[in-house]
Amino acid sequence: MIVKIFNLVLIVLIGVLIVLVKQAPKHISEYLLEDVKNKNARQLQVESYFKGIGGQEQLKILLEWSNMLVDLEYFKDKYTDEKTDNVNNLIRDTLIYGSDKTVRLLSLYMQNAYLPDSEQKNYDQVVNTACIVSSLKEDFTGYVISPQTLLKLKITDYEDNKQFFKDAEKRIRQKIKE
Repeated sequence: MIVKIFNLVLIVLIGVLIVLVKQAPKHISEYLLEDVKNKNARQLQVESYFKGIGGQEQLKILLEWSNMLVDLEYFKDKYTDEKTDNVNNLIRDTLIYGSDKTVRLLSLYMQNAYLPDSEQKNYDQVVNTACIVSSLKEDFTGYVISPQTLLKLKITDYEDNKQFFKDAEKRIRQKIKE
């Protein structure tokens, strides 16, 4: 009698274990899905917040960097010589309203600015500016524009120097991954 009860309890326990094991993958996937949904919802909330309070600021920053890319005289007038406040304000605003990718590009841009002048540095800075504009455009509008496309807008000898620009972009992409 005790053996029959023990066998019955054992069969019930094995049945329950089988049901639990079969249900485990479903529960795990539901848990992981909920986790991803929560992270995405939080990301959307953060983006919405920054879009709401910083839309005009993001536009102003995008315009500044775009002007730097397409108008060398604008850059010289506003961001060289004794105009460190302009540079500091642009850095601060880009840091506040830019995505993590934009901030990494900004950091690289500023580090390159302190390097000794060279042809490679010049190409890197121009391409890095295009990368920042591209990243800011994506931050602000959601549209992805290739930095190379942006370079073609203003650089008249782009085709002659295409490989230099592509190499500079490759170096920049590698550095921001580090």
